[in-house]
Amino acid sequence: MNVLKLIGWEVERVTKPYLILISLLVVTQFAWLGYFLWSETALYEEIRRTGTPDYVLTFGNYIGGTPFILSIGFAVAAMLLYSFWIWYRDFQGRGTFMMRLLLIPQQRMLVFVAKLATMTLMVLGLLSVQWIALKLQYISFTEWFDSQMIPVRGTFEHAIRSDGTLYVMYPASLVNFLIHQMLVVLVILFIFTFVLMERSLWQRTLWAPILAMLMLGMLIVVPVTVFFFLENRLFMDEMVFVVILGLIGWVSATIWIGRRYLTKKLSV
Repeated sequence: MNVLKLIGWEVERVTKPYLILISLLVVTQFAWLGYFLWSETALYEEIRRTGTPDYVLTFGNYIGGTPFILSIGFAVAAMLLYSFWIWYRDFQGRGTFMMRLLLIPQQRMLVFVAKLATMTLMVLGLLSVQWIALKLQYISFTEWFDSQMIPVRGTFEHAIRSDGTLYVMYPASLVNFLIHQMLVVLVILFIFTFVLMERSLWQRTLWAPILAMLMLGMLIVVPVTVFFFLENRLFMDEMVFVVILGLIGWVSATIWIGRRYLTKKLSV
């Protein structure tokens, strides 16, 4: 089986719910933008009548609003939930084409790669759509307040850098962006590995989810403990090298564990 065909099949299966998620994200943010523009314009007119001249808006006032933050939080939660469901869906769908693939140990890693590639494409697509939506929201934000002669301070880039969540999503440098994307892939891999460990253990014990979390917890705690021990003993360049090396080690370890449970331990 060609891995590209599997990726195409996985993407086709997720297209409708993914488009619904993106639509909800964009509609929610633009609805919040419309309310924000209306309420801030009314507030400024009231302040103008009282003679207070130094009221200045920034785009950060908009993206710092609770509806905007919740929209991003909902999208992130949906991505995390689907990282679980993308496996459980196939384990519960006995008799399907994917289940027949899982019955062949030699083909199982192709399934793993296809699901990982699908989740990575979904995350990158979400980041791209959110960036375009942010640009359009900023244009609407500035043009509306300019037409109302309401002063706006700050640039789009400054607003992104000032917001902790958006700065993590869109860091200033390419290196930081690649590191952040590696962290995203690592989170997806941890979820995949948890599911495969839990599915491998569930027939043997009712405590399979707890055992899987404890085993993965050790994989997380030990490197983090070593990192905090070395943090004050290394220069910045050395620290960056250690972080990158640690991420590569984490990714390799989770792929190896996932592969072992998927091909050797899992009964479907």
